[in-house]
Parts: sequence; C-alpha cells; structure tokens
Amino acid sequence: MEQSFGERLRRYRIEKNLTQQELAEQIGVSDKTVSRWESGGGYPDVPVLVPLARALGVTVDDLLDDKRPVRTLTKADWQNLLSFAFALGGGVLYFLLDLFMPAPLCYLAYLGCLAYGVYLQKYYAYQSRWFFLGEAVVNLGVNLSVTRGCVSRLAAMSVGVSENLSRYLFWAIEHRAQAMALTVLAGLALTAVTQYAVWRKSFGGPSASGKERPGGGRTLSWRRPGLRKSLPALAPVLAGLFWLPAVWRALSPRMPGVLYSQETFFALWLVVLGALAVLPLLKKGLRRYIPPAWLLTAACWMMLGLRQYPCMWSEVSRGLIPYQAAAVSGTGIRYIPVGWGSWATALFAGIAAGIWLAFAGLTLVRKTPAAESEEDPLYEA
Repeated sequence: MEQSFGERLRRYRIEKNLTQQELAEQIGVSDKTVSRWESGGGYPDVPVLVPLARALGVTVDDLLDDKRPVRTLTKADWQNLLSFAFALGGGVLYFLLDLFMPAPLCYLAYLGCLAYGVYLQKYYAYQSRWFFLGEAVVNLGVNLSVTRGCVSRLAAMSVGVSENLSRYLFWAIEHRAQAMALTVLAGLALTAVTQYAVWRKSFGGPSASGKERPGGGRTLSWRRPGLRKSLPALAPVLAGLFWLPAVWRALSPRMPGVLYSQETFFALWLVVLGALAVLPLLKKGLRRYIPPAWLLTAACWMMLGLRQYPCMWSEVSRGLIPYQAAAVSGTGIRYIPVGWGSWATALFAGIAAGIWLAFAGLTLVRKTPAAESEEDPLYEA
C-alpha cells in the first residue's frame, strides 16, 4: 500500500534518529509544523523541500513519491560513463604501452586520460564518489609500477657515478623485501599527491556555470584528530621497537630459542598491536576506521625486509659474534643469524604513523551560503 507524504516523512525521520524538534530546528520551522505535516494536515512549501530532504538524507523525489520511474540514459549519463572509461581505461592503456614504449611517455598518456576523465566529472557528470574510489585503485597500481621501474633504472644509472649510491641501490634490488618496502612508500606518496589533485579539480568548489555541483562545494581540510583516532598511529612505532638491537642483545643469552622464530613472534606481536589499535575505535562513529587500522598494522610486516644482520648466535661461545656468511652456510657448528632493525625500520615506522595521523585528521568541509560550514568525516561525505 502506497504511503502518504506524512507517513513517508515520519518514516525517514525515525530512520535518521531525529525528533520532531530536532528536525524542525535544522530546517528553520517549529515542531508543531513538522507534526502537522506528519499527521497529513498540510505540506511544506517548495523552498523548504530541499532543506528537508537534505536533513533526512534523502532526495526530494523520495519524499514526494517512493515509486521512482524508470528513466532512460541521458547525455549526462553517457558523459559520466565516458569519464569512468578515460580514468580507468587510462590505467589499462599505461600497462599496455609500457610493454614497448618508454615509461615516462606511458605515464604522461595515463595522466592525460585521467585529466580528461576528471574534466568530464567536473563539468558534465555527477561527481560520483565511486569515480574517486575506482580511479584511486587504478592510480595506486600505476604509481607502484612507476616507482618500481624508477628504482630499477636508478640502480642501473648509478654504476660508476657513486660507489656508495650504487652499492645501496643494488642492495635494495637484490633484497626484494627491501625494494618492495621502498617501492610501496614511494608509490603511496605519489598516489597521495595525484589523488589530492583529482579531488581539488573534480570535487571542490562550484562548476563552470557558477552553480553548486551535486556532491561539490566541498574541500578537504585537516584538523588534529582526537585521542581515540590517534592511538592506532602507535602500532607501527611499537612494531619498530620490536626490532631494537638492545632487545635482541638482551634476549640472545637468556632465550636463544627465540632467535629461531623471529618472524613467528613478530606476527604474534602484530596481531596484539592490531587488536589494541582497534579497541579505541569500537566507539560508535569511529568503527569505519577499523579496517584501515588493521591494514596499517598488516603493512608493518614489511619491516621484516628492512632488517640487517650484523651478528649471529654461536652455540660454542653461547653469545653473539660478528656475522660471517660462510659460517652460516657451512655445516658443523650451528649459527643463527640475528636480525634487528635498521635506519630504514625507524623511517618506515615514522612514515606509517604520519600517514595514519594525516588520514585520521582529514575532513570534508561543505560550505553553504545559508549556514555555517559543516564538517563531515571523510567516510561520511
């Protein structure tokens, strides 16, 4: 049975957990007026429909009629699909061209496709958040490919230029885990820069006609996050403390068996850190940050590839001695390589903690002419 306007209004208000008084205050009328509308004693004026729908989180069509007509694809729909095709297809084009063309030209072609997709979103489409999320995934994949290629080319170019630089870069290429960690960090940094540019160009401010765009009029802002949202930033810091040289120097004479299973104990330590990181986020309104917190903790697994091995455990001396590859690979007396953190471990922990604090403090600021700016968390926009 089709509901009346008053019944739909009351249902949407209850779903939004608003009282009649709270709804009335948001749209600038009295609670008696809202009660009259819900009881079927009248209808709101036309200028009130848009603020009323916005306060309830629905469209004006939802308020007036639950049965939405089946509409045909318009020119704007096709332009919206075309923006997706350019932004997402540009990533596919990059990987195809990278097979036989120089990487810089491939990347420029991708940026051109992305820029045109953003242009269509800005002036002719719906400024869809699905567009922003979809091209972010493609953008991350392209940037990781670019940074990986840059690390390899820098290693080749550094031969004969700088002995120290060449030694370090070849060390990074030879040890895949180290190279992966450096590639991921550089790829995330490049993705953050390009995504911010996409957001500013596509989703912030009015359109070319001067009218507010659907989903537009919002800008990214950063404010210091609260204590609960900041606590997960300690996870990479505590994960880095696990690899302090002083810890393993103290454990070696007391618990030599631990040296056999450094990776296992580190995995258990990450599970504990992940659980502690999400505990402050169980409060209502912060649960959306739980998956990113687990992802941040899981990313600390890359610290395994940043270890160095200056010492090894000797069963003869029952202590640490300088590392010798021949002794480790030979037969006879057993030696255990002892790995601990390097400067790259501390750098990784600091960058990961900074990324979380930057992410947790991001908000979307919506500016409206009739009211003060509203600040929405990033995942609520």
